[in-house]
Amino acid sequence: MKALGRINYLFFLLAFGAALSMGVFFVPCRAEMAEMSNAQMAEIHGHGATNLYIEGNSVRLFLDVHMETYGEIDSAKAGYYEKNGQTGWDMDWNNLTLGQSMDKPLVTDGLVFRVAFDDINASNKQLERFFIGTNNMSGQISGDFTTTSGAVHPDVVGAGQTQPIVMDRGNDLQAYGAVNISDSGFFIDMNLDGQSPERGIKTIVGYPETKAYNFTFSGDDWWQD
Repeated sequence: MKALGRINYLFFLLAFGAALSMGVFFVPCRAEMAEMSNAQMAEIHGHGATNLYIEGNSVRLFLDVHMETYGEIDSAKAGYYEKNGQTGWDMDWNNLTLGQSMDKPLVTDGLVFRVAFDDINASNKQLERFFIGTNNMSGQISGDFTTTSGAVHPDVVGAGQTQPIVMDRGNDLQAYGAVNISDSGFFIDMNLDGQSPERGIKTIVGYPETKAYNFTFSGDDWWQD
């Protein structure tokens, strides 16, 4: 990861760091820190609130934060395991650029964390799912999207269709080279339940939390109202 200037990596570090702690993410990167000037430091402001609630066996945390990101990530890989008789990555993205420039960063307003347990009241409860993202992201993410599992709204890549681009370790997103998000959702869904057909790591781009959280490769079309 190479810092290019005024960068806030909180969203991506939280997502990748949490996954690393569960042994399901691998993100090789290179880091170089860039010193910020006094003027740049003076431009940094922070305020916000948190909201936490428990529903059934799930916990949802909302952080009211604002972030502006411009930087590069050499490689972001997630979910390396055997699936359908083949070993590979759920997500393999390379040479990523977050934002278009220092003047056109990737902007995130608000972070959502959701975790689900098999039985939240049990002393030996097992974590089954970790879901992180935002309902309000604007800007561009470009790069080589070699392999992706999840779904992308056709509008964010300018595709001439109405249904989402759904991939199961697919390369459909590679043909576009960039997603342009306009005040919409970006979520990473890590399903750790080994007995579930939804096991694995998915990226859902361009959809709000309610639809992204109900994402499924099987069953009803989750993107319909």
